[in-house]
Amino acid sequence: MDRLKQEQVAKRTRWLVWAESLIILGLLVWVSVEYESNLFLESWAKANIGPISFLLNGTLAGIYAGLLSGYAIAKYAGKKTEEEKILESLRKSA
Repeated sequence: MDRLKQEQVAKRTRWLVWAESLIILGLLVWVSVEYESNLFLESWAKANIGPISFLLNGTLAGIYAGLLSGYAIAKYAGKKTEEEKILESLRKSA
């Protein structure tokens, strides 16, 4: 019973991490759109954070989105269903 509860907590934690990651992506997109439309923010960023300000024009949001999709593909593309795992274990034992 304890193992089942731990698995449920782990599953909920994974969903929470995904939700937080998508919220962060949304905020990065929002900052990028605001940076492109607000000349004051653009000049402030160039004056105060210098050469790193080019990340605010959508580059950082694109990199973050690419990392999230790459992780999702790597994590879930190789995931086997329970039936496939049972069949594989039966083949090994036979």
